[in-house]
Amino acid sequence: MSARPKIGLALGSGGARGWAHVGVLRALLEMGVRPDVVTGTSIGAMVGAAYAAGVFDAFLRELESLNWMRLAKFFMEPRIWTRGIFSGKTVTAWLERPDLLGARTFADLRLPFAAVATDLFAEKTVVLREGRLAQAVRASISIPGVFDPVPYGGRHLVDGGFTDPVPVSVARALGADIVIAVDLNGGLAEEPKAPPNLLATLLQTTRLVENAMSRLTLSQSPADVLIRPEAGHVQTFDFHGGRSLVAVGEAAAHAAKPALSKVLAHVLAP
Repeated sequence: MSARPKIGLALGSGGARGWAHVGVLRALLEMGVRPDVVTGTSIGAMVGAAYAAGVFDAFLRELESLNWMRLAKFFMEPRIWTRGIFSGKTVTAWLERPDLLGARTFADLRLPFAAVATDLFAEKTVVLREGRLAQAVRASISIPGVFDPVPYGGRHLVDGGFTDPVPVSVARALGADIVIAVDLNGGLAEEPKAPPNLLATLLQTTRLVENAMSRLTLSQSPADVLIRPEAGHVQTFDFHGGRSLVAVGEAAAHAAKPALSKVLAHVLAP
């Protein structure tokens, strides 16, 4: 009797649009689809790490409790701008909370997981699979100009969305036979009513690059099932307003059930 195919889940970049990842993952689990391998870029790395570490429910409760006041504390850092507008230390401290990722390393995870970052000067994808989990996620979410690059093994790492926004090929390299990918980079952002400030310009520039790279990498390494939640209207840092995307992600996953059934006949009933 042949072994059950390994299911991989590749969660893409997209900032606050990553609320949709929560909905997709929740719906997949309800359908009985449990990933054997998880990879993630940027916000996808954050959600994927929480799942692989077994703290997905705690992570979701924390996200749901966020309000504008708490969000502001992540970015209230008195400093002279040097490498980024924000150092990212507050975000790292949050990730390292014992009820979230804490001091866990990749060796502590219950299933294979990889976070994807970009080597700023070598201009290539870096797949992170060892060391402190919170540090790897911090590197994967490091939007250039917004957060300081992360020193890691003699390299300077920034957001993985610049080279591999939806890490399908990484999931296959980790042993996945079937890959379900979630792409958050479709759809146009809403035009601002006022001229964009520095932060808004940096975030939208990042989004432009990620949109283009998503199309390129997915054409080169297509997923077996591609889920694209309608999340384009949510801005990258609108984590409060993006809560509605949990339901959007759930709906997108259920809409993909016919495609899922074709490749996961061993899991899903017709």
